[in-house]
Amino acid sequence: MKQIRIPGLIDVIKIDQAADIKQLAAGETIDRTFEPGGPLLNRLLVGGVLKTLSWQGLRFPTMRARAAEGRAANQDQLWARLSSMAPQLRQAPDTLEPLARWLRGHEDGVHVGQLLQQVIGSAFVSGYTASAESWAAAMTMGQALAPGNALRKLVWRINGRVRTAKALLASLAGNDTSAMHATGVAIHNMVKGMVQMRALYQSEPSLDPAEAARRCLYAPAAVLRQPLRDGNVGGCPFSRRTLLVLELDKARQVSGDEAMVFLSQSWSRCPADGWVPALYEGIWKRALASSAS
Repeated sequence: MKQIRIPGLIDVIKIDQAADIKQLAAGETIDRTFEPGGPLLNRLLVGGVLKTLSWQGLRFPTMRARAAEGRAANQDQLWARLSSMAPQLRQAPDTLEPLARWLRGHEDGVHVGQLLQQVIGSAFVSGYTASAESWAAAMTMGQALAPGNALRKLVWRINGRVRTAKALLASLAGNDTSAMHATGVAIHNMVKGMVQMRALYQSEPSLDPAEAARRCLYAPAAVLRQPLRDGNVGGCPFSRRTLLVLELDKARQVSGDEAMVFLSQSWSRCPADGWVPALYEGIWKRALASSAS
């Protein structure tokens, strides 16, 4: 845990202990309200993230407050829809063959991110068609959210590059912000998962598909939360103006706690907590079956 506090300038606590994160996530002390005000650098950081993760005046689901109108119902509906697709994905359908080929070492001149984007987008929108341009848009989103490189972000704000990227993703997703987040933001952890899976396929092809999938799950590097009231975490006091940075991936690496990946036991759980492992299992099975035929 690291606390950075300079009155009027910054007030941030980075939390990297799984127990602390689970305690906060399970309670009602923190939220995603992100009310105006607070130290200057806090406002700049939150403002930049909100600007990137919004479309047509609506925040992406991962930035919406707990009590936001329709948030909980939409999240539950999406979870139910994605979870209903999981059994079919585990059966390694034909649609996973491009990803299975990539896993076996065939590049085919297409980035694995584009292949993933096709499968992910199709889970939201019938007829979704990923392209090199849509993958480039996702790369822009990822770079816009990455820490550092303030000059590049300033240039992109001036030339509208992030706005253009979001417009392309929105056109493919029918303006569905959940689909835009999945194909433009969450996808980057899944690309990391596929790179890990390819290494496993080369070194341990006899792995059980479920175990292979488990080893390829990555938690988000960090998510932002804002306290609703003064409190304390791990001995660090915080106020309503403190910005809490939950370093999920670091916490998972240190503790081995799989709950960090999807925060499945919290109100902000990822709706794809069943869909993603099922996808990975299906890709693994498809790759093994294709290589044996």
